[in-house]
Amino acid sequence: MRSSYRLIFSLLLLMAAASADALTLQCEPGKLESLLRGKTATDLVILGQMDARDFKTLSDRRETLRSLNLVGVRIVAHHSDSPLYANVVDYRANEVPTMALAQMTQLTTLTLPHTATSIGEGAMAACTKLTDVTLPQQLRILGSYSLAGCTHLETLLLPPLLQVVGDGALTGCSALTTVKPMGPMTPTASVLERQPCVVHTIGARAFAGCTRLKNLDLGQSVKSIGEAAFVGTQLTQANLADMQSLTHIGDWAYAQTPITKALLPGSLRSLGWGAFLLTPQLQQVTMPASLSALPALALAGSTRVSAIDLSETSIDSIGDYALYGLKQIDNLVIPSTVRYVGTQAMRGMTGLEQLVSHAGDVPDLGSDVWQGVDQASVTLKVPSHSVDKYRTAEQWCEFDIQSSAIAGDVNMDGTVDIADLNLCINYMLGHMPSVFDFDACDVSANGNIDIADINGIINIMLGRYLSLPSTSTPNTGDVLAMDNFAITAGERHTIDVRLKGSRAYTAMQCVIHLPEGLVPVGQVMVGSRAVDHSVASLTSGNEVRIVVYNLTNSNISDDSEQPIVRLTVTATDRLAPLSQITVDHVAMTTATGEAYYLPPTVAQVSHTTGLAEPSKATDRVYAANGTLCIVAAEAGSAQLVSLSGMTRTLHVTQGSNSYHNIDPGVYVVRLNGHSYKIKI
Repeated sequence: MRSSYRLIFSLLLLMAAASADALTLQCEPGKLESLLRGKTATDLVILGQMDARDFKTLSDRRETLRSLNLVGVRIVAHHSDSPLYANVVDYRANEVPTMALAQMTQLTTLTLPHTATSIGEGAMAACTKLTDVTLPQQLRILGSYSLAGCTHLETLLLPPLLQVVGDGALTGCSALTTVKPMGPMTPTASVLERQPCVVHTIGARAFAGCTRLKNLDLGQSVKSIGEAAFVGTQLTQANLADMQSLTHIGDWAYAQTPITKALLPGSLRSLGWGAFLLTPQLQQVTMPASLSALPALALAGSTRVSAIDLSETSIDSIGDYALYGLKQIDNLVIPSTVRYVGTQAMRGMTGLEQLVSHAGDVPDLGSDVWQGVDQASVTLKVPSHSVDKYRTAEQWCEFDIQSSAIAGDVNMDGTVDIADLNLCINYMLGHMPSVFDFDACDVSANGNIDIADINGIINIMLGRYLSLPSTSTPNTGDVLAMDNFAITAGERHTIDVRLKGSRAYTAMQCVIHLPEGLVPVGQVMVGSRAVDHSVASLTSGNEVRIVVYNLTNSNISDDSEQPIVRLTVTATDRLAPLSQITVDHVAMTTATGEAYYLPPTVAQVSHTTGLAEPSKATDRVYAANGTLCIVAAEAGSAQLVSLSGMTRTLHVTQGSNSYHNIDPGVYVVRLNGHSYKIKI
């Protein structure tokens, strides 16, 4: 019987202990101390209102609290006659106060007030056992050092309205592996949860010392990344290309990380010292045209980088040690805007084979710029009028110096194309281009830029045709278009070449490849869309090379239904029943000299087949380089029928569609009530 009493007494003690350890309290501002007086609680839920005095009460219990849930609390403003934390006497509404919950060394779980919009400096710093923290849905500012030193925190979910991650906010969170948006992107999520992450500021050292951080998603709204923000983390990507508002990356931001890619956006204006210092896994890096300087130590020690393109930038300097140790780079271009190359900036670039400097005025140098580089075996190409200057300049003179001028290559990009012609015209009109090689433009070598040089460049383009980036890397969705047509031996047909585009262009070049049995008749003529322009052409075998230009640099008209050029052809009996015309090497240029390269296009040519020919609507079907291409006015499906009768249904989206891995042969494509014969 006595043992039964003991058991009951023990159960009562356990129940009392449980009720003492877990408390739910309804609080009013400044009343928490009285509510907790005489009570012991390890798990605490608070509802109602709190101010800084109540947070001070919680802080005084830092040795006992393990779980704290404040989700139902509203924080109200408070003024204290003497500081409660540090030197602070005024505390704002809806802000977790400065240092309020710092050093709560037993706290493992924390849920902050749902309506809080700001977390003060060091508010939860050094909560060394904290593993689970729920930030407020309404949070805008995660204050400086607010979670610093929370060494057991592994995952942090960012609220959808968060804008600022303050200086050192998560510094020293050595167990942190993942930072990502809070809300699930699901159909059932609330409007707030579906909002994209809108963080725009990442403070200095925000994630420094997060030595396990591998997964980071801060959205695409970031404008500034502070000094040493990610130094020493385990991030493998700095894919910032989609952050089109990002203007600043601070000193040492990604230093000593295992990143393999650093893709920088076109909006970037400044890059800090040593931003990618000692990143030995880094292989790919892009430098945007907007960058004004390559800072000291920018890529020093990134020994796996094999290419870096500075040619499109307008940087005025390459800082000390900026490219130190990039031993795999064999070709480097220095833009014309560079005025200074810093001390040991290219030390250890032992793989360098060619250096190109577009700077007409020899850039000043720091000390030992190319220390360790066998300069005598490296070709240095410079503007022709500057060769003698480089040959007498200290350090520069140790290279094998050659003129970079190629007759007609006015913009010094290695090709002679429509962009060079336009720059020459601009110069004649009195508009000095930012990149311009006078000697390359002076094709006639008479010391002047005149109509003889215009004709000289056109002759180079037509007679000594150089490959253009347009063959592999189109940079616009604009296209030249031709209608499919049927023709029989002895008949003539005039091919209208039209431009489907979104920009105002002043000049064009292209090559039309005709099939065997289709022969040009007469000269290429300008179409009604380019009546103010001139055309130059050259027929070589089955190729017709065409240049359309205007000596006043006026725009081609914007009537996309009218042709730019017209080519009359006749058919012989050698024309195959099913053939195609290809237009490639297409380049367009604007009045300011910008060059745009268009993808190749194809038109089908056949004898009369009894099948419906394609209409002049927006649907187009053609084959190019073994690929079936369909440009559709609307989404739907098409049928691909082989000569053996096998039929395959193709899913077609509105716009351009490409279908690979189709066996070579002749097919009929049925699309929107029309049939197209193609040869793949």
